[in-house]
Amino acid sequence: MLNFKEKNKVFAGLIVAILLCNAFSPFQTNGQTRIVSPYSKYGIGEVSNQRLSTNLGMAGIGKGYRSNKSVNYLNPAAYTAIDTISFVFEAIGYSHFYKQETVNQEQLSNYSSLGGLVFGFPISRSVSAGFGLKPFSLVGYNVLDTKVFGVDSEVDYLYEGSGGLNDLFLGVAVQLSDNFSVGANASYLFGNIEDRVTVTSNDIDGFFKTNRSVIDNVKGFLFEYGVQYHNKISDHREFSIGLTYGQDSNLDITRNRTIQRDILGTRFTDTLKHIEQEQRDVMHIPMGVGLGTWIKYNKNWSGGIDAQWKNWEEFHRFGSKDELQDSYNIGLGIKYSPTVTTYATIFSRASYMAGFRYGQSYLNVNDYNFDEIGVSLGLYIPIRRTNNGVNIGFEYAQRGTTEQNLVKEDVYRINIGVNIYERWFFRRKFY
Repeated sequence: MLNFKEKNKVFAGLIVAILLCNAFSPFQTNGQTRIVSPYSKYGIGEVSNQRLSTNLGMAGIGKGYRSNKSVNYLNPAAYTAIDTISFVFEAIGYSHFYKQETVNQEQLSNYSSLGGLVFGFPISRSVSAGFGLKPFSLVGYNVLDTKVFGVDSEVDYLYEGSGGLNDLFLGVAVQLSDNFSVGANASYLFGNIEDRVTVTSNDIDGFFKTNRSVIDNVKGFLFEYGVQYHNKISDHREFSIGLTYGQDSNLDITRNRTIQRDILGTRFTDTLKHIEQEQRDVMHIPMGVGLGTWIKYNKNWSGGIDAQWKNWEEFHRFGSKDELQDSYNIGLGIKYSPTVTTYATIFSRASYMAGFRYGQSYLNVNDYNFDEIGVSLGLYIPIRRTNNGVNIGFEYAQRGTTEQNLVKEDVYRINIGVNIYERWFFRRKFY
């Protein structure tokens, strides 16, 4: 068991993980906005980058990745890499900065939040588990569209959205042989997505201010399965390959729609029309597959490649497909870990990472395919005299275009992760 000082280290790490985040509230509830992107209006919003704290700087690869110090929920079969006497905890905080531009406008925006809390531990010699809470998608936009009617009459259309889906997951993995593991994640998705439209005009006499609000309350289960083959070729050379399959699922939706029309220009609001409706349907989350490899070439160099595809064309809710298309992503990452000596400096004990990714988003707006390209850098700083460390990752990504009345986005992502690795499940002997 941990002594008092060791426990203090663990709790200090948890506090640091929380303080690293700008916003204390990590996950989306109705009315909160943690993202500022007009493209989060479509589908379920901006699908969260499902990244570990240990591979933030390697383009987020993880299908074939194995580590005894990481809770790799990107492939549940990797839980078996956790030591049989260890407990692993990871927390991720992030800040994202956006530069958005059209043909004649430009703006800067940003948001910060806690990106996930995950735990991993052994159940027996051949069975391990992982669980945690992380965002699944994010919605946040505020777009004003002004239209001119007649000679000089203007009508303002304000489109706003907020919320998102959260992922509460529990996974189990089994080591079937020395080289082969299988696993599964059961995720409970829940959250609210709200879309609002406000129509006003100060130029047209007798104009009715109209407010329309649509709130989708979503909940249901999602399952993903994974396999990994891993082989230790020599003392400093290892190889692993992983495959994942995400099963399609129907989530329950309860939609509350409100429409209200008010007379403008009066001292007190006079409501002419107020409608509330409740509808029920399902949100279909389509299937997806992923394939990845990870190679440890020697005691200093390692790296891997991932490929993912998801059948978003089959997405639908209340009969709408929301202009979505199938998505894919290819990522390549490398890692360099210097040879550590007893009196090594912090920079020679750190690990350095880099990555590149290219993919097609699930967005298809105005018949434009949204490709996204990103480059990343990462740094892992171990904490002296412990097995814990801090991960810092940076990524620059670009998507969209200024053509076809669309928005081009440059995205700068800064991620900070705290990794806690402690030996808990063993008995001390006293002589």
